[in-house]
Amino acid sequence: MTILKRHIAVPAMALATMFGAGTASALDIKSSDVHPMGYPTTDAIQYMGELLNTWTSGRINIQIFHSMQLGGEKEALEQVQLGALEMTRVSVGVVGPIVEEFNAFNLPYFFRSTDHMHKVVDGEIGTDLLNKLEAGGLIGLGYMDAGSRSFYNNVRPINSLEDLSGLKLRVMQNPIFVEMVNALGGNGLPIAFNELYTAMQTGVVDGAENNPPSYESGKHYEVAGYYTLTEHLMVPEIFVFSKKVWDTLDPLDQQLIRKAAALAVERERELWAAREQASLKILEEQGIEVIREIDKTPFIEATEPVRAEFGGEFADLIARASAVE
Repeated sequence: MTILKRHIAVPAMALATMFGAGTASALDIKSSDVHPMGYPTTDAIQYMGELLNTWTSGRINIQIFHSMQLGGEKEALEQVQLGALEMTRVSVGVVGPIVEEFNAFNLPYFFRSTDHMHKVVDGEIGTDLLNKLEAGGLIGLGYMDAGSRSFYNNVRPINSLEDLSGLKLRVMQNPIFVEMVNALGGNGLPIAFNELYTAMQTGVVDGAENNPPSYESGKHYEVAGYYTLTEHLMVPEIFVFSKKVWDTLDPLDQQLIRKAAALAVERERELWAAREQASLKILEEQGIEVIREIDKTPFIEATEPVRAEFGGEFADLIARASAVE
């Protein structure tokens, strides 16, 4: 049984009852997120705060600083390491400099499916990586979904690997993603997200790749109406607690926080799945062709050189993750 699953099994009400006779002091947890309220990650942290507040009769609370009020993810993470901020939710890319194995999650088709991703991050592999964060001053509390990224364009439907040939596709500004598109037969171009709509509108690129909510909410379907669920990238996000603050907490407080965090993960995943389905429904109502069924095997095989080039140092981790059924 992994560490995360042991925490899920802790009876919350029993812990709360034990606290009733304790003398632990009040705890106000400040938590940062770049997303606004109403987003799955912020709503999940809000739920976590409600649980802690209820279990401790108001003694533990979470105050959410959303919408980059405390800066971007890198800045928030540094504040958590220093103990100036108790908690934050960040993409795994930000913690790559602390635990380099997290960079493996950026490799195409590292995860076979959402279910496979959950099994990997909730199991021994994910727990080991969270534990390694302690050396960097962080307590890893759990993994949240950020969806899967898929291709969209304004030239033709992508029904097979051959349909990507020659397409100019925007990617995030990371060499892994540029080489990923090139390996698939397209032309990967790193462009800032806020410039993408115009770039597609003017023909600088033919399309891009992102999750359904981003594609829908950014109205990219207006200028790129073919969307195929290639799901080539599934990069989970994590939320972490300051080790400096954590080490000052009563052990029972620590258990309560971990229990609430595990339940917040469940809530966020439910919220994200609902958000994705709502976006896909909106797209189809707008007349967008969403190709849901596609043979991913040729895509996986074509991107093997990218995994070999950028994931060589993570060969053992890749093998362990691949073995997870």
